[in-house]
Amino acid sequence: MPLTLYFAAGSCSLPSLVGLEEAGAEFEAVRLVLPNGDQRRPEFLAVHPRGRVPVLVVDGVAIGENIAVLTAIAQRFPQAQLLPLGDPIQLARAYELLAWFASGVHVAFAQISRPERYTRDASAWPALKAGGRENMLAAYAELEAKLEDGRDWLLGETFSLADPYALVLYRWATRLEVELAGYPAISAHAAQVQARPSVQRALAYETSDRTLIPA
Repeated sequence: MPLTLYFAAGSCSLPSLVGLEEAGAEFEAVRLVLPNGDQRRPEFLAVHPRGRVPVLVVDGVAIGENIAVLTAIAQRFPQAQLLPLGDPIQLARAYELLAWFASGVHVAFAQISRPERYTRDASAWPALKAGGRENMLAAYAELEAKLEDGRDWLLGETFSLADPYALVLYRWATRLEVELAGYPAISAHAAQVQARPSVQRALAYETSDRTLIPA
């Protein structure tokens, strides 16, 4: 089954790359350079009209939106145990985290980094950014509380796709100039996630030469 993943460095598409690497999947990774506007180019909009990443193409069918992509990967490679598909309660807990990251935390980050998504009124952007920062700090505090019991992974003893998604939020802290010394549990979790070979391979794609628009 041919697989192609469109992604962008530093974005929320990292968990999809990690999932494919964890599964040992054969796939093509195509990097979009967002500051160059690759997400708005006709070549990509023909694949996914919303112009967002990640996008997974399976046998010519494009799947967008993070939770849908992560679900498709987990279902396609059940042996990798990327989500607790056999345990309804644990699976619900996993989706609770993924949904919060995607529809809550990510939205707060976008308020700061892309306020024009929410209003064309530039005079409202400072307030949007300030509110987004408050929400991001609240999210870091909630995630810190969740991890401070010393658990290995967000769902307990088992790694899941929620863990590399949390790593995305950790990496965004630098862009927000949030001092992570105040979040030792988040930092310890991020270090553990980054130590996985699959994550190291996924991060290597961020500097790969294979882009949507060749240089």
